[in-house]
Amino acid sequence: MMRISIVIPSYQQAEFLPATLDSVLSQNIPDVEVMVRDGGSTDGSVDILRKYEGQIDWLSRPDYGQAHAINEGLREATGEIVAYLNSDDVYYPGALAQVRSYFQEHPECWFLYGDADHLYADGSVMEPYYCEPWNYERLQDICFLCQPAVFWRRKALERFGFFDDTLNYALDYEYWLRAGRETDFHYLQGIRLAGSRLHDQTKTLGQRVKVHRELLQTVIRHSTRPSSVLRWLKHLAHYRADEELRAVASTGQEARTYAYYFVQFALSYAREFGVALDDVTLSEFDKMLRDIGV
Repeated sequence: MMRISIVIPSYQQAEFLPATLDSVLSQNIPDVEVMVRDGGSTDGSVDILRKYEGQIDWLSRPDYGQAHAINEGLREATGEIVAYLNSDDVYYPGALAQVRSYFQEHPECWFLYGDADHLYADGSVMEPYYCEPWNYERLQDICFLCQPAVFWRRKALERFGFFDDTLNYALDYEYWLRAGRETDFHYLQGIRLAGSRLHDQTKTLGQRVKVHRELLQTVIRHSTRPSSVLRWLKHLAHYRADEELRAVASTGQEARTYAYYFVQFALSYAREFGVALDDVTLSEFDKMLRDIGV
């Protein structure tokens, strides 16, 4: 029987933590190790963890962020299959049994992912998370892996290392790109394994510019395709332009057009990150400016 180790990094998530823990503990399969690494929460999380004493392995103390907490748990994990589950996400019933069965039947598989949903704060389904069959080139364009629905063999840590603890937002995407260069990820297409909550405190929703700066840096580090780098550069410029427009509008000043801001930020970020812009892209930007009379 292959043991599964689930690391749960947590900080100030008392509102969601019980549902996360219950989603793991209710899987009704033997030999599942649950390891909570809490960053010293003061919102009642510790009282919740105490209620699960004997069912989980937990620590609560200041750490150095999400990736550090995950790596700490992974280093202590004893399972042959490992994963991490954020403390506001959930596994669906039967998920771990399907994951274990697949790994047992496919010894060549190092990484496995399935389908997933975005959830509202109350746990109801917002929308399906966009997933697609494995393709490393496509992964450089779009992260089609939903983090709580990804599992891997512990031996992958020896080959590919641990999460980059200098990253705050793109730690999982960076790891998928790092490992995906050398091994294919298997896909349980049509099998929903997990739900990922989107709410006001979610890092990816509340800090889109910071998130996309880190995503761009990550793709620059790993990408084999200039077109992928350019795609993420445009995403960053889009969110920065949108932020600027909202800031200007809130002051009552006349808002400049989105196109102007988009082009200016795209050119600025290209210089900052050393991204070469091809003639097609430069012509596209020139047309956008001419269309607004600049």
